[in-house]
Amino acid sequence: MTRQPLTRIQLARFLICPQLYTALSLLVVEALLSAVTTYLVIKVGLDIANDEFLIRDLFYILVAQSASYVAGASSWVFSEQAGFRAFGRYIARFARDNRHETKLLHERAERERVEPFLTGETFYELFNLMYTLEAQFQLFLGLLFNSLVLGVEIDKAFPIAYGAVFLILLLMQWSLRKRVAYAYLQNQRMNNRVTSQGYTAWDNIFTGNRYNLRLWFDEFKSRVRNCLRAQIKAIAWREGLSASGGIIGLLVVFATMAFIAAQDRGDVELLIALAVTLPRQIEMTSSVHEFVTGWNDVLAHWTRWGGIVSNMQPSPDPDFENRIRFDRLIMWEGREKRECSSVKEALRILLAQPTGRINLRGGNATGKTTLLTTLKSLLKKHSYYWPQADRLSFAFARGALLTEAGYGDDEKEVDAQLNNGKRLGFSSGERMLQALREIVDHTDDAIYLFDEWDANLDAANRVLANKLVDQLAQRARVIEISHRDKELTLHPTV
Repeated sequence: MTRQPLTRIQLARFLICPQLYTALSLLVVEALLSAVTTYLVIKVGLDIANDEFLIRDLFYILVAQSASYVAGASSWVFSEQAGFRAFGRYIARFARDNRHETKLLHERAERERVEPFLTGETFYELFNLMYTLEAQFQLFLGLLFNSLVLGVEIDKAFPIAYGAVFLILLLMQWSLRKRVAYAYLQNQRMNNRVTSQGYTAWDNIFTGNRYNLRLWFDEFKSRVRNCLRAQIKAIAWREGLSASGGIIGLLVVFATMAFIAAQDRGDVELLIALAVTLPRQIEMTSSVHEFVTGWNDVLAHWTRWGGIVSNMQPSPDPDFENRIRFDRLIMWEGREKRECSSVKEALRILLAQPTGRINLRGGNATGKTTLLTTLKSLLKKHSYYWPQADRLSFAFARGALLTEAGYGDDEKEVDAQLNNGKRLGFSSGERMLQALREIVDHTDDAIYLFDEWDANLDAANRVLANKLVDQLAQRARVIEISHRDKELTLHPTV
């Protein structure tokens, strides 16, 4: 089945849900209440001019503005729910699109490129763009409703002034969008390169080899320098547009205020209204500045979303199957030696019997693992693949991993084990044996593909594990890559 590419619009739809609608509705309420506050402030100014000021007017302002704050704060609770739901839908889509792309399992370059998105970047970027858009929506509604109140209660030039500022800034953003987007894209690429270098930090640092550590640090420093340059360029674009937009907003709004004051210098009520709304006008001018900065951030996050969707479906090496050296591979089934010359022939041998074990042997770099992953990609859900680099999730290990990470349910029990000198978790051999038991007890696939499943087992555990594989082979077909070549030569029926 062909994988359908994901677009940024489709990714954005993951956010659309009742919780998001509730959050946006609360933002509208917040902006309306803020506009009500502006109206009440103007009313207080006019009451003072007419000697009609009452203390209760201040109470009304307090209630309206406080309710506005509460509505704005409440909206973020629903935004969080929408964001987590969207991330869950993203992971579900990634799993659905790639669960049968087993050939990608050992593609290190693709893993290095894609894993930063899975391990954190997508999670943060989903929330970052949603928060930025909500902040923009909040600012827009505040500017819209407050400018309308100013236009109705003081002078209609205010809505025109803020509308002009908006159009000027919009045109400025549109004309420079490609240059800014490129700067943000380069920044994202360099950030990912630094992040991916961190994946190898553990091995190169804790091994303690001077030679490898020096090479690792040289590459790390090079990536950090490139990342810093890209970051500075992106910040320069963002802050430059932000500052220029803020200055333009100040000039237009303050010029409008000066024009109104000059035109109606004899109107005491209007001048008082201008005076009492001056703090709100400065706040709105600052909001215009934030509005500009916010759209730069929206563009940055939208550009990074391009990286998310382009890495939703990583592509395997087109020459993947050419790594298999069939002239150097042998499939042993009991005492029978079976040679194959193609993936199709290997699949035919595998499917010839419903049960039994096949041992796949060959020297290093002959493509044994490649053949297993190719067979898995053909068999899909009808088979179970246990890779050599086992990072699969098993029920037996889940509790130990959570405990070691500090998320255990019973901290007293954990402390007691540590005080008694008990080790938490499993050794590599214990883990493989436990995993094999769980596979035998809880899976019912027709075919099992085991890649070096006995690599970390001692002699005693190898005997136990071998019995488990025999038990599995009595009900299903098992093809395995094993380190037991000497044993298999002496006991070919094992």
